[in-house]
Amino acid sequence: MISPSSDIGNQRVNSPWLTPIEASQYIGVALGTLRNWTSARFIPFAKRGGTVRYHRDTLDTWLSSGVCIELTPASDVGSADPNC
Repeated sequence: MISPSSDIGNQRVNSPWLTPIEASQYIGVALGTLRNWTSARFIPFAKRGGTVRYHRDTLDTWLSSGVCIELTPASDVGSADPNC
């Protein structure tokens, strides 16, 4: 499997899909926190065959929405309380 920023020969491959470690670093939270948020479905993610990945653009949108993490699942992003 190719990681999001792997070297293949002299060619650099940049994928928008982040591993859990990369995603936790990208959004600035501990890996355990990211895993808890994923289990609670507070953060958008994709799971295929037991492999969890986070799309960089989706994380950017999620972060910029100002969602109240403790109260609003990712599926309810549009209905988040702006006063959180």
